[in-house]
Amino acid sequence: GDVYSMQYTINTLEPVKLDFSAKGDERVLQNIRNLINTFRYEIAYNRTIGIDPNIFDKPADIAAALYTAEIYRIIADYEPRAEVKAVNFIGLDDDGNMSFEVVVDI
Repeated sequence: GDVYSMQYTINTLEPVKLDFSAKGDERVLQNIRNLINTFRYEIAYNRTIGIDPNIFDKPADIAAALYTAEIYRIIADYEPRAEVKAVNFIGLDDDGNMSFEVVVDI
């Protein structure tokens, strides 16, 4: 990134709040939150947007690796203004949902 890029950390379990007036980096971060919280086939007009839901049927370590790869892919494809720096597996919550931190440069 250039000298003006900022680094942000997004937790995948944060609820997505839609703010249609979001500008600049906030807009990009909102797009990323939407992307990483969308499963494929959920969006009628574009069935390839989103994370492949089948990866969560796999053992946790494999699912974590696949999910990490999906995050890199989906952000590169759909939000090129951001560059993924790291995807860190945090763990499972009480309901068994995997939680990750996604670090991006915008």
